[in-house]
Amino acid sequence: MNTGMFRNEVEMTYEKVKSLAGWTVDKDVVLTITSYYVTSEREFDAESLNRAMDAIKDKTGWFSPLRGNLLPMIAAFLDRPDVVIEEEVTRLFDKQRMLRSVGFRNTIHSYLAALLMTDDPDLYEMEARQAKALFVEMKKQHYFLTSDDDYAYAVLLGNRGFNPVEHAKAMRLYYDTLRKQGFRGGNELQWMSQVLTYIEAPFQESNVLRAHEITNFLKEKAKVRQVHYPMIGFLTVFGIQDKELEKILDLTQSLEETKILKGKREMALSISIGYVLNELIENQTALSVSLATSTELIIQAQQAIMAATIAAMASSAATNSSNS
Repeated sequence: MNTGMFRNEVEMTYEKVKSLAGWTVDKDVVLTITSYYVTSEREFDAESLNRAMDAIKDKTGWFSPLRGNLLPMIAAFLDRPDVVIEEEVTRLFDKQRMLRSVGFRNTIHSYLAALLMTDDPDLYEMEARQAKALFVEMKKQHYFLTSDDDYAYAVLLGNRGFNPVEHAKAMRLYYDTLRKQGFRGGNELQWMSQVLTYIEAPFQESNVLRAHEITNFLKEKAKVRQVHYPMIGFLTVFGIQDKELEKILDLTQSLEETKILKGKREMALSISIGYVLNELIENQTALSVSLATSTELIIQAQQAIMAATIAAMASSAATNSSNS
């Protein structure tokens, strides 16, 4: 789809999602859901998404991590074409219970991580244990930065089957090297360093150099913030070329002119990167399909994680304001 069509699709989908979500759902979550449907080129179906949300509610108590701002987001992930939504919800809960059984906490992030597990019940335990082993090593390398918001990455990367000790060491080396290249430290840089180990676990200096080139290229016409670091990591490992980067910038500039992104300009770049990445994924060879599918999910899961963080900060600010 061309730039104009893409912009119109984002605007129309946003209004549909906003109408369904209502005023209680944070705008970042609405934009994230919009991004999910548009970047994956799926038609938004309010009735279908409602059924998915109801199916989740039927299996959760009032204090479940799913009973919050991100309920529509999780429902959107599960609401895929040609699925029986009740079966999808049951499968999600089975996966999340397996993650909890190996030591992951009962938070929204363990549900996001569960989304990235395969659908074969015989593999649940192995995947959960691989993820936990990697998470433990990640924690050793970055004790204060590593927390439940790294669960999704632990599942995604644990499934690659690399040696967890060496894998985590490579992540730390990427982090430190990226810092020296001018990237700002923090959770987002840690996520980026994790992403750079996705195709090959051993440290590759060329990945750092390319990530730096991509960042500078995007900075010429867009505001690149820390929140974009993980997605830049995906652009790097998938070998995206300057031609695709130009397309990302064209889409970003078009979206920045819309009213729906007023005050949320960083989402324009996020949505545009997601869309171009999805196009790249669709053009991968059959051999890469399983990797690509997981990558598409982790990109969206990352957006949900960011939205959850923003929503939590907004809630905290509102509480502090009311108490002052």
